[in-house]
Amino acid sequence: MEHARHVFRVALVLIVVLVVFFLTRGFLVPKSYGLYGPYRFDNVKEQMNARAPLYAGAASCGECHAEEFAKRAGGSHKNVNCEVCHAPLALHVKADGSVVAPPVDRSFTLCARCHRRILGRPLKFPQVVLEQHVPGPVQGKVCLECHDPHSPKI
Repeated sequence: MEHARHVFRVALVLIVVLVVFFLTRGFLVPKSYGLYGPYRFDNVKEQMNARAPLYAGAASCGECHAEEFAKRAGGSHKNVNCEVCHAPLALHVKADGSVVAPPVDRSFTLCARCHRRILGRPLKFPQVVLEQHVPGPVQGKVCLECHDPHSPKI
C-alpha cells in the first residue's frame, strides 16, 4: 500500500503541473496564434497599420510618367512593375507631396539580375551571356547604349 501512495502523489503532482501549464498557456498565448499557421495572425493587420506603404504599383507611376508608361505597356517589360527597377514610389514621392529623384541603378548589373544566363531559367525567357553579347568590356551603362529599358527590343 505504501507504493500506491507514492504513485498517487506523483500522479497528483503531474496533474497539477499539467493544469497549471494549460491555464498559463491560455492566458499567455494570443487567441489568433495558430489560426492560419504558426504565427500570431493579428500581427499582420497591426503591421499594415503601423507602417506606411512603400510600393504603390505601376498605375501610380503612369499618372505622372504617361509617355514611359505607354512605352512600357507596349514593350516586353509590360509585366515588370516600375518599382522593380526604379525603387519604391515612397522614395520618389514623399508623404508631403514633394518629389525627389528616385535612386536608379543604370549599370548593367540591374539588367543582369534578370537577363544573365542562368541554367534554371526558362528557355523562352530572354537571357544573355553578357561577355558574348557586348562588344568590349561589360561595365557602366552598357545595356542602355542599345536598349530602351521601357521597351528593350533593339
